[in-house]
Amino acid sequence: MTSIALSQGLIDHFKISEYEQATTPSGQKTVFIVKIEGVKYALKIIHIADERFEREVKICQQYNHITGIPSILKVEKYLNDTIILEEYIEGNDLSDILDQYKGDHKKVIDLIFKIGTILKPVWYDKYVHRDLKPQNIRIRANGDPVVLDFGIARALDEESITATGGQPLSWYYASPEQYAGQKNLISYKTDFFCLGIVAYFLYTNRLPFGNTKDLIAQTFTKTIIHIDSGNKYINEFCNGVFYTSPSDRPRKIETFLKLAQI
Repeated sequence: MTSIALSQGLIDHFKISEYEQATTPSGQKTVFIVKIEGVKYALKIIHIADERFEREVKICQQYNHITGIPSILKVEKYLNDTIILEEYIEGNDLSDILDQYKGDHKKVIDLIFKIGTILKPVWYDKYVHRDLKPQNIRIRANGDPVVLDFGIARALDEESITATGGQPLSWYYASPEQYAGQKNLISYKTDFFCLGIVAYFLYTNRLPFGNTKDLIAQTFTKTIIHIDSGNKYINEFCNGVFYTSPSDRPRKIETFLKLAQI
């Protein structure tokens, strides 16, 4: 990882006593774990404060009361950048502890239920995360999940965040409508499908539809997608959401949550 240092001016301004770089710098943002007055925070330096950034801040602030969504404590302009001071989530990224879920259907289904419960009010308010994957889920020490990175979330009653019509997404965890670029079909049912992929991957440590975009796209030409994970509970959940057409997936959020219960 390319290493960069915080400027002394920024350190003094935010009264930072310790810090470590958490991500590789990109054109858009760099994240640091900082300590201020003995408390750890995530400090994000946003180099380009575009609509995607504004949406992430809006959603996190709107749902500050939900423990499964990081709290934003401060948003401030500093020189040419925007600084976000955010709750630091003690724990591990789900992508780093996959072995703790492999072959444990109860643990997998329980996690999916908790994630669905976190997102329930978000879905009711007509937001869709659109990028649910292990890298965007952090697990606290007590096993509770925190959903990260609402940067590409879409409000269904607003314009899409991508002016060109393209949809940013992680291909391995995307739904058929995302592959097809059918923005008009995106709803909370899109997140249902993506959580099905997460569940299958956690249980088997394999992707359900192949390891290339072509293989996945070929699978999505089928009306019904049937998988066999080797476990009936994982099968019931995944096959309950793995429909190419969103209209065939659970219509109600409560129905989805019932699927995620044993």
